[in-house]
Amino acid sequence: MRLVGILVAIAILGVLMAVWLYYGTGGASSGGGASNPAAPPPASRVSEVRQAAESAECRNNLSQVRAAIQMRTTTDETYPASLNELGLPASMLVCPVSQQPYQYDPATGQVRCPTPGHMRY
Repeated sequence: MRLVGILVAIAILGVLMAVWLYYGTGGASSGGGASNPAAPPPASRVSEVRQAAESAECRNNLSQVRAAIQMRTTTDETYPASLNELGLPASMLVCPVSQQPYQYDPATGQVRCPTPGHMRY
């Protein structure tokens, strides 16, 4: 009798976890709203985590590109004419979410992401 009760409790917890992961958006703790108002709300917890990971990857790419520009200006004292001159992999020069290339201004050395919601990165 105890084994059956334990198995039923585990099955109920499994069903609740599946519902929470795939259908629940979490009310006040939902992903896109508070921290990123321009991004569409995620459909599930799994997509919420995926969206956060892609945003972190975009921030990391921009940080690496900016560091490469800074190192280039330290040695050459000029900004590169394009991001391709930095010698970074092509996958680092595009946003992982939208696959749009980063926008670069060679006059100021500023790099930004054109993806809605990533403009502040």
